[in-house]
Amino acid sequence: MRDICPHCGSRIASWTEDLSETCGACCALCGLSQNLDRPEIDREAVLIWLPEFTQGAVNALVRRVHSSFARHGKAVSWPLDPLPANSPEDLLAASSAYAALVERSGIAKQRLGTSSPRDLAEALSFILPSSYARRHELLGGARLLSLGRFFVDGRDIYPRLLVKERLASILRS
Repeated sequence: MRDICPHCGSRIASWTEDLSETCGACCALCGLSQNLDRPEIDREAVLIWLPEFTQGAVNALVRRVHSSFARHGKAVSWPLDPLPANSPEDLLAASSAYAALVERSGIAKQRLGTSSPRDLAEALSFILPSSYARRHELLGGARLLSLGRFFVDGRDIYPRLLVKERLASILRS
């Protein structure tokens, strides 16, 4: 198994056994964007409109945001707890970046009529093959934003994945 996600370039370590059934050889965030029919997808992610970023770039940025929150012992799932003004600068920057991304869900809703990944997956299942082949043209700016949750068998394992990722990073150092 590769140790780099082929979609966002993030390092994935041996903890991918938690994800292999859902994501294959990719990270959890990229796995979400490839599986819009997940049972809890609307609790795990939201559609945003961000044509200036690839999905892989969005996932890499969000991973850094979530890692920053986890490193400071903060919850990573949206909506975030308010931060005190004297919070560390990197935490304030991460919170601001995440809020800006979440704001883009309003644009997705205006353009697509929804910000629900499940609604998009359902709509894609009903379109003609010729339109489906052109989905990149039609949805070129739509991206999936992780809300800091990843459910397996009804349990949110994303916080555990962040801890394991952090431990693997420390061990590599």
